[in-house]
Amino acid sequence: MSMQTPEPVVIDDCWNRIGVWRRGNEICPKLADVVHCRNCEQYSAAGRRILQREIPPGYRDEWSRLLAAHKQEPQPNSESIVIFRLGDEWLSIPSRSVREITSSKPIRRLPHTRRNLVKGLVNMRGELQICISLGGLLDLDKGELPRRFGSVGIADRMVLIADADNQYVFPVTEVHGLHRHQPGDLQPVPATLGKARTTYTKGVLRWNDEHVACLDAELLFHTLNRSLA
Repeated sequence: MSMQTPEPVVIDDCWNRIGVWRRGNEICPKLADVVHCRNCEQYSAAGRRILQREIPPGYRDEWSRLLAAHKQEPQPNSESIVIFRLGDEWLSIPSRSVREITSSKPIRRLPHTRRNLVKGLVNMRGELQICISLGGLLDLDKGELPRRFGSVGIADRMVLIADADNQYVFPVTEVHGLHRHQPGDLQPVPATLGKARTTYTKGVLRWNDEHVACLDAELLFHTLNRSLA
C-alpha cells in the first residue's frame, strides 16, 4: 500500500503581504496593539501549524541516509576561506583573518579621509572599528545582481578582519560561508581582471559555477596598515 502525500498546509502569510511597513493603502489593523508581526497570535498560530504538519513520504529515510553517511574529513594541507559577494563579484579571504560577520550597521562618516578607501567608523560590540571600502580598494563596481533574500547565504553583512596589529570592517552584499580547497585548486589570475583586483588576488577558484577571486590577506593588510597609519 503506497503512502499518500499529506495535504499542503495553507496559511495566510499576511506578514509577507503587508508586514510592519505600509504597502500602498493596505495596513494591518492589529499593528496598533501588537507593534510587530512576531507578537501577533496569527503569526504564532501559522508557525505551530507548519511545525505540526505531517511529514512527506520518504522524509525520514532521506535524512537517515544523510546522517548515516560517512563524514568527509578535511584533507591535509587544505585551506579554509570565507566566500562572499561584493557587487557582482565573488571573492574570498582566508578564514583565519575573519573575526566576525555581523548584520549591516550604521557607519559614522569621518571628515578629511580617503572616501574611496575609508567609509567611516562602525560600532562592533562597543568598540569603534575603521570601516573600509573593499570595493574602492579593488576598483569594483556596485553591480547589478539582485540580493538573494531568503536563499542560502546571508545578505547585507559586515565582515570584521584582523591581523596581529589592526582590525578593519567592510560591508559586503552577501556572505556564503566557509569553504575548504586544496592549494592546487587555484587557477592563475586571468588578464581580464582589473589591475587593482589582480594586485590583491593570488588565484581564482572555481566554485558552484562561479569564479571566486581569492584575496591575498597579507598584502591586503599591508596596504591598509600603511595607508591608514
